[in-house]
Amino acid sequence: MLANFFGKSKPVNFIVLFVLFLGYFFLSLFSKELSFNIVKELGWFLVVFSVYNFIIAKNLLTFDNSFAFLFFVILIGFFPDTIAINKTFYANLTVLLFLRKVYSLQSSKNIFHKLFDGGLWLGISFLIEPYTALLIILFYLSIFLHQRFTYQTLLIPVIGLFGPIFLYFTYNFWYDQTANFLLLFNWDFYPDLSFYSHQKSLFPILFIGFFLVASVFLKSPKAFSVKNKFRKNWILILTHLVITTVILILVEDGSGSEFLYVFFPVSVILANGIEFFQKKWYADAIIILFLIASFTVCALL
Repeated sequence: MLANFFGKSKPVNFIVLFVLFLGYFFLSLFSKELSFNIVKELGWFLVVFSVYNFIIAKNLLTFDNSFAFLFFVILIGFFPDTIAINKTFYANLTVLLFLRKVYSLQSSKNIFHKLFDGGLWLGISFLIEPYTALLIILFYLSIFLHQRFTYQTLLIPVIGLFGPIFLYFTYNFWYDQTANFLLLFNWDFYPDLSFYSHQKSLFPILFIGFFLVASVFLKSPKAFSVKNKFRKNWILILTHLVITTVILILVEDGSGSEFLYVFFPVSVILANGIEFFQKKWYADAIIILFLIASFTVCALL
């Protein structure tokens, strides 16, 4: 029943999933101090959902269904600390706008605009969270897979990337605050991973990790057997997962909100995995299991 409902992409699905998010949102308030910015937080997450849904639907990263959006919302339930408007949230919003350009490179329409805009959004994201600069690898991989390397496709993203960085440097130089600019390059490659072994994070990581690995093994043989656009997108999604996992580890925020970085690739991979069982009863069982586990974690942790 649930699999059949979310196996279609309709406007009502968006409404239902936003209501599901509201359930996680208000449930998480019991473990937090009540915020007077509830309307602001809900509004910003509505923007995130709209951008996310647009990327999935426009670039056909899944079949015509709402499974990816469903899992994206469920992941928020597993990690309720991501429901916060902070530095990590704004970094992820700009990364989403960057990803719009990454996955849209499968079309050659306005290619130079996409390259510049992608670099620009990544540059802004870098100013918020420097480690997101690693996503430049994903951008050039997308160019390699969907377009071809020329001096234009190589240089235009760099020009877009360094635009906001140069403006920020100019601002700090003018006010004699160049030390703030240099902090952007003070990367720590020896993070403390103890946070991820705590009960708060360990169960969701193991639970989701099991189904994530299963989905990769289920989808990859079929995805790699056919030379089409999805094969290239599947390579991008898997690479996306690896890079954002590295970012997640390096950020070392310790609050739990940094899990937001991996939600996009994880939700897309899980959606592609459950598509194998869409018309069978265990697809419903998996969705129900995810819902029960996420609401339990959201309420208890």
